[in-house]
Amino acid sequence: MTPLHGAATPASASAAGSMKASHEASADPRSRFFDERAATWEQRCYPPEARRRLAALVPRFGVERGDCVLDMGTGTGVLIPYLRDGVGDAGRILSFDVSFEMVRRAGCKERDAKGLCVQATAMRIPARDGVFDRVVCFAAFPHFADKPAAMREMARVVRPGGEVVIAHLLSRAELARHHGGHPAVAEDALPDDATMRGLMRDAGLVEGSITDGPGMYVARARKPRTCRAGEGGVPGTPGTPGGRAGGSAGGEGAESAIAGDAEGNGSGVEAGFEARRVFTALKQNDAMHHSAVYGVLSGLLRAFACDAALPHGAPGRGGALRILDVGCGEAADVVQALEGVTVGAYTGVDTSAPALAEARRHLAALGCPVTLIEGDYRLALNTSQGSVDVLWMGLFLHHLPRALKADFLHTAHGLLAPGGMVLAHDPIMGEDDTRETMLARMEAIGRERWHFLTPEEVGMVHRHWSCHGHQERFSDLCALGEAAGFEVDMVWHDADRTYGLVRFMRRG
Repeated sequence: MTPLHGAATPASASAAGSMKASHEASADPRSRFFDERAATWEQRCYPPEARRRLAALVPRFGVERGDCVLDMGTGTGVLIPYLRDGVGDAGRILSFDVSFEMVRRAGCKERDAKGLCVQATAMRIPARDGVFDRVVCFAAFPHFADKPAAMREMARVVRPGGEVVIAHLLSRAELARHHGGHPAVAEDALPDDATMRGLMRDAGLVEGSITDGPGMYVARARKPRTCRAGEGGVPGTPGTPGGRAGGSAGGEGAESAIAGDAEGNGSGVEAGFEARRVFTALKQNDAMHHSAVYGVLSGLLRAFACDAALPHGAPGRGGALRILDVGCGEAADVVQALEGVTVGAYTGVDTSAPALAEARRHLAALGCPVTLIEGDYRLALNTSQGSVDVLWMGLFLHHLPRALKADFLHTAHGLLAPGGMVLAHDPIMGEDDTRETMLARMEAIGRERWHFLTPEEVGMVHRHWSCHGHQERFSDLCALGEAAGFEVDMVWHDADRTYGLVRFMRRG
């Protein structure tokens, strides 16, 4: 079964609950339309006769035992019980919808840890590339404001060889007449067959088929096992929203992201094990300056916690820090850095389930509420405004293209309490560097000094930097931070000026 990179562990939310994952989703004008109708939606739209037809339609989706399925546009989750029957106990379902009220009701249909309901827009799906065996979009596609973008996103998150399915209990013509009776969605229509096939083809999908007849519409297309560059959200394509460049990266290092570069050299399990072994060797040999960085981090956190000006150091908070750790990995180093610091709450997000299992064990030492989220980093950014004091990122920020860095920093600014800070340990380009000269310098350092790795392993790490790295000059990070409302400084850098620890302070 393909790993699910958008789910939450039981510690982060009950499986029966729901999560907001996107400010874009809540801003979509359609969300209000559906929010207002959520309470009576199933009663009005899915009487017993419609449910019998739905039960007959679902086998056409091709869902198999053990599949990991995205239910895109889940509504109140009417499809969830049918998908659950299809995937069985070994399968997993993640359900997204733009309407929070719809998602809240859908969450009641997921009562175990194998499913999660999240508010999110189809135009920016908070999941990594290729994590779903099948994406099913039932009774939703006409409502997507940007259908080409939605199709590209669905194609991006389905695995090579997996399928995207768009389905309705009405034909295209019947659906147009039905929507015509509701002014708010009167223009929401299915594209004609030629346009739909074009959307699929442009998203990198192949073998599209469309069945359009009385009481039924099913369009299916497959993601080829080998995609051309730029199609279907291929890992490493610059600027792909939420792609591997935008995913979480195992922040005690880059083992989650490096695993993407080990794929193809064995099974996914073997690749993941190899990536973690390589990263462990890098850490043990301090190849990326973890000992120095976490030493500086410890001092910064102690000073910050003792600061009498800490806004919530007033009665009731006692100066206890609220930590958000993006790409938390196993969290062992950050726990050491927090020794002697009073922590009020810790939230960590990472794509690696094995790393999070270790993190839970390490974080018990903090003696505070701990929330761990397995999935895309954006799932962790939907916290209340002003609810975080320190946002820590270890070897994460360079995975985001510049536009996503800007978006991330703007969102982070809103999450931080006045006077809070973002701290980022990351590779930093020299002011005179081009991307090519920096990559060449990093590769040379690896080949000269990393004698504890084989040449093939050094090459794997270099491929990670080359394919998934969006390193920035410090001046560029300053510009991005200042545009988001931060004061920015470099609090540490290595002798080679290849890695740095950058601080983004929210102005009080």
